[in-house]
Amino acid sequence: MLKNVAFLSLACLFSYGISLTVVYLLFSDNLPDIDELELFQPKRITKVYSADGQHLRNFKEENREVLRGYEEIPQAMKDALTSIEDRRFFTHWGVDLRRIIGAILANIRALNMTAEGASTLTQQLARNLYEKVGTQRGSASLEQTVASYARKIREQITAVHIERLYTKREILTMYLNTVFFGHGLHGLKLAARYYFDEDVEKLTITQSAVLAGLLKAPNNYSPFSHPEDARKRRNLVLKEMWQSGKIAISQHTRLSKAPIRTRRSQRAETYDLAPYFVEYVRQQLTSEYGRALYRNGFTVHTTLHSKLQQIADKHFAIEIGKVQARVDARLAAKNVSQGMRDSAVVQAAFVAMDPASGKILAMIGGRDFGESEFNRATQAKRHPGSAFKPFVYTAALDNGRFTIDVIDDNAIVIPERSGEIWDPENYDHKFKGPMTLREGFKQSRNLIAIKLAQEIGPQRIRQYAMTMGIDTPIRPVWSIGIGTSEVTLLNMLAAYCVFPNAGVYVEPSVVARIEDSDGNVISEPVTVASEVLRPSVAVLMTDLMRSVIHESGGTGHRVETVYGFRTASAGKTGTTNDYTDAWFIGFTPHLVAGVWVGMDDPRLNLEKQPGATAALPLWARFMKEVYKTVEPYRSRAGDSFEFPEDLTSRLMACEDTHKLATKYCPNQKPEIFIADGVLPESCPLHSVGDGGPGRRSHRF
Repeated sequence: MLKNVAFLSLACLFSYGISLTVVYLLFSDNLPDIDELELFQPKRITKVYSADGQHLRNFKEENREVLRGYEEIPQAMKDALTSIEDRRFFTHWGVDLRRIIGAILANIRALNMTAEGASTLTQQLARNLYEKVGTQRGSASLEQTVASYARKIREQITAVHIERLYTKREILTMYLNTVFFGHGLHGLKLAARYYFDEDVEKLTITQSAVLAGLLKAPNNYSPFSHPEDARKRRNLVLKEMWQSGKIAISQHTRLSKAPIRTRRSQRAETYDLAPYFVEYVRQQLTSEYGRALYRNGFTVHTTLHSKLQQIADKHFAIEIGKVQARVDARLAAKNVSQGMRDSAVVQAAFVAMDPASGKILAMIGGRDFGESEFNRATQAKRHPGSAFKPFVYTAALDNGRFTIDVIDDNAIVIPERSGEIWDPENYDHKFKGPMTLREGFKQSRNLIAIKLAQEIGPQRIRQYAMTMGIDTPIRPVWSIGIGTSEVTLLNMLAAYCVFPNAGVYVEPSVVARIEDSDGNVISEPVTVASEVLRPSVAVLMTDLMRSVIHESGGTGHRVETVYGFRTASAGKTGTTNDYTDAWFIGFTPHLVAGVWVGMDDPRLNLEKQPGATAALPLWARFMKEVYKTVEPYRSRAGDSFEFPEDLTSRLMACEDTHKLATKYCPNQKPEIFIADGVLPESCPLHSVGDGGPGRRSHRF
């Protein structure tokens, strides 16, 4: 008898072994390499921050944050998860045979062979990590009859392999980093923040029960979408926790009666701030990091200053709204058709930069990013008009001209190569006769700029503009002096930075540093700078541009008189033919900002609104509020431009002859000259007393 029993036992064991071997051979072909798990990295969110630490945006393929380790998981979540999903998780070897047998019996009773599952957490991890598990068939002959069980068997084989290589702690952590919690959320860490606005380690028992209950069917048990179903599911989890000894019966009774108190995660106030800037950052980083930008969980610290951006946004909306209202009113007065009026949508762009570092501090690329992602600060190529004149005057002063030199503001005709005659005009269609270069620049006289361009040569002016940072094609034509070649606002701004930066061009930058998911700095771009202009010429041009704002008659004088911004500043207006484009670019010793206003369709115009009306107000109001409310600018509002004695000389000039004054000149005014350059001749009119030439000029 004993021999028969022993024989039958051995036969059963042998048959069981053969069966397991056959099953393994049937379903183990083409299983994923478990070693790949070492290389597996969940797709993580890349977070983008401003320079002052404000959250601006996330870059992601999946909405996921990753637990760094098992210790970060609260005990309540471990208990809730294992109680409802896999009670014997810490004791089985990847497959729970008792649960499998129980599920089979339950399915037989229900006459539904897939009614109840028996997957362990490790099997679910296998399914989450490896798409191949459950989709490939071990044998085509079994495909139609055992499809569902084939998937389970493959999961079980993979789960056993995983259990051999990883600890239970590692498996549970990987599981909670990969599982889906609904509403586009992956991973426990992000789910805790989304549903309860809570750090994962602070999850309570009831919160953990809600999250663990979600996993069976996240869309069906969401407390936001289906609060009653979510409550019932949570209570089932609490019951399982009590029955498995994780909580006491009194806790189960009390917690089951409590409502689910959700608190949707609140985004930072600055989230979605500066969308054109963030998109510009994304485009630059995508070219360098590719898909890793959306998967590796970087932290991107940008150069943007959130307070400056908010100030710019506020005044942008107000001032561009005023421009639009004036356009609408004038079109209505002209009885223009409603269709034409609807298409006359005013657009604008704004950029602020730190001239010393090249860091972009604020950027607006249009009125509504949702309607148009086209960035008019970086992509729109528009005619700069008189805003291009600083390059003409820079070339003139660097090649022997003085700010007190006189040129006649009168009519000229210029024969074109085509045989046509060009007779340029001033903005006001008037001629003012002889005037100094300073007055001509301050009043933005076109004829003087064109005559300088004839004298210096368009090719040389083009070279200055390109050297200072303009990278769009500049045509070397006679009209170069009044800005007839297209540029971008960002290019113009970077080139203007050369003036307050004493002749040094600094490449604009938007990223301060990038950290990996562990907080290690992986990129910290260095400032790219080079001297492109003699410092003395840059300082002299700064003083010339200062006249535009701080002297009577300057096209930008309203900055001081109307808007009350009295911090030392310099700049230039710009208006193109038919008022198609309006510009104002200006700077203080610490900040450079520029505004462009126009229509996307260049066939439309601003209805007689020049740069001083359409663009200057935004610049002035932005600067005034920044220097009134934001540090360190508020503390530096009294700073002036520096005019080092080794670079410039301050001498008196005769207002009658526009030469260096002698002590006998009755009408004198201060003027600035290049210290190491040739000086103008002394006044020939006022001498020692007999009308002869004066002996010397004097400083002040």
